Amino acid sequence: MHIPARFAVLALAGTCFSITGCATTSTVENSQTTHSYAVIDGEQVPVPQIQMGDSTTIAAIIDEGKNNSQVLATITEMCETFGPRLTGSSSLENSQRWARANFEAMGMSNAHLHKWGEVETRFDRGPSTGRVLLQGRRGDPKEVRTLEFSTLAWSKGTDGPTTGSVMHFPTTLEEYEENAGNYSDSWVLLAPNYSGRGGIRSTGFLMRERMDERHEIRSNLSKPAPTAQVVEVNSNTWNGTFDYHGSFVPVTFVLDETGEDTTGSMDIQNFSSGPISEFSRDGDVVTFKWKHDMGTSNIELTFDGDAAKGMSKSASGNEFALEFSKATTQAASEEQTEEDTKEALMAAVLSENPNGFISSSKDERVWTTSSNDWRERKLADYPIDVEVNVRESDYDYLSTRVNEGVNVQVEFDLNHTLSAGPFPVYDVIAEIAGTEFPEQVVIISAHMDSWDGPGSQGTTDNGTGTAVTIEAARILMAAGVKPKRTIRFALWAGEEQGLLGSKAYIESLSEDELANISAAFVDDGGTNYEGGIPAADFMVEYLAAATAPINGAFYSETDGEFLNVNIRPTGDKIDTHGGSDHAAFNKVGVPGFFWDEEGRATYSKGWHTQHDKLDLAIEEYLMQSATNAAIVAYNLANAPGLLPREGEVFETQESASANSEN
Repeated sequence: MHIPARFAVLALAGTCFSITGCATTSTVENSQTTHSYAVIDGEQVPVPQIQMGDSTTIAAIIDEGKNNSQVLATITEMCETFGPRLTGSSSLENSQRWARANFEAMGMSNAHLHKWGEVETRFDRGPSTGRVLLQGRRGDPKEVRTLEFSTLAWSKGTDGPTTGSVMHFPTTLEEYEENAGNYSDSWVLLAPNYSGRGGIRSTGFLMRERMDERHEIRSNLSKPAPTAQVVEVNSNTWNGTFDYHGSFVPVTFVLDETGEDTTGSMDIQNFSSGPISEFSRDGDVVTFKWKHDMGTSNIELTFDGDAAKGMSKSASGNEFALEFSKATTQAASEEQTEEDTKEALMAAVLSENPNGFISSSKDERVWTTSSNDWRERKLADYPIDVEVNVRESDYDYLSTRVNEGVNVQVEFDLNHTLSAGPFPVYDVIAEIAGTEFPEQVVIISAHMDSWDGPGSQGTTDNGTGTAVTIEAARILMAAGVKPKRTIRFALWAGEEQGLLGSKAYIESLSEDELANISAAFVDDGGTNYEGGIPAADFMVEYLAAATAPINGAFYSETDGEFLNVNIRPTGDKIDTHGGSDHAAFNKVGVPGFFWDEEGRATYSKGWHTQHDKLDLAIEEYLMQSATNAAIVAYNLANAPGLLPREGEVFETQESASANSEN
């Protein structure tokens, strides 16, 4: 593996170290250990000679983390007592008060709830169930299948168990007429899109769009049908898609090259719209900048007749594919006719007041997300129609039975409570005060909020990071640390809805306070261990020295290796992503780090799905992560100075992903 030139001497000097020789630690100069080592770019190297914390305290931290760990007990208590913790929910607020009480019981200073905003309507999801029933020869219907499903957070549920026959949504007006009157009190299957464009997360996007479309259609049921409108198309308009991690979001692009200066705009549905600038054309290839709510992106498109393909590249380096076709009157008219028919069919079905609608996931996971405008929408404005998203196999079972003519019934009991607010929303903050430079701060953090789909306990996203953060604080207090700088612990909220809590907290700080933050670390990668970190080259030696004591300290019998921390040099900036709370710090010039999570767990199994339960947590990984976080915080709090900031630490513009659910 290649190591940058500035670290070559360390690499050569480190060739004598072996795994066997690094199994234990002991005291050396500069508060490191005789057999300790750093890992830089995947290679063991000598520990950079930078004075950090004292060796006795470091040994106490490691001993406490290895031999008296409370991390599994912490995550178990949190997930079993409070369950999933949706932003603005009662369960999140109760768990935040529990976390604050834990920090206070440890003897930490300044433990408090930091209010960062309000939620107009609170959403609490109670126990929810779904099952398939078939009429037996004798007596009541018999349960033949338990359904795994999700519904949108901030949506209406059912008034107790609600049972009805299952019917397909009609595809033509003639089909509706054949079944008119039978949709009342039924559960209506919406057509799936298994092979269509869009990734697994597009399911939630479509659900919230359908929610508002049904609401608008229902609100117009008593009004006269609108007259047909002539479709007019701007000749400069291009319609297409923005590939957001497999979800193909509608986008409209307007380009006018007829004037002296080229003008235009781009609008990505439910994200942002804005003008283009710095337009340049080289034959069929055009480049320009697009200014939007999250900053500015660089766009390159290649035109081929009435089609165009290209890429949107955010300032943080994230790339998203774009694809367009030129809007035509014929295509627009055909699309309008199709939409009018769908709207008429939905109006007809809604007029019969079905129990609700059933849609399909694209695999065996069901993903939870939120309705639109969840933060501002008032209780009275929430749509009344229910949509339940079931796993693919459940949908296929229902669809097959209906097609066979079986009178299959479904019962859903969706215990949703929407409460009129506004309700305050918080972050949790606590500190170990610095003895010499209390105004200078090292931040250890994670987001405490989670999605709340039925079955989830919010464990790997992000109960694990929350428990690691609380445990790191406990370890440091148990070890009796007296850091020169303040170590601040933060449990953010609103991360899943766009880094809301961390952004608001940062906005509450002065420029001087931001300048005095040495670094902010975020644990948000699931139950694997803190196995590495990306760093700008000028930060590598500091971080290598800070993490060195963990190397060789935790050995996994299952993995057959030490759970070490690799510092990854990434050039003149921190090469990271915009998908978690560290990005909010990077945006304002504060070094923000997202731990590389290494190990045997599959993160995508639990991420935002019904599988995010306690059984996914891996204790040995959480022990290493908590101990590592404690060591890094302690060492940087005692370093000669703040973490170096040569020039810009990160691109100052965030990507689209930072404004979306993570």
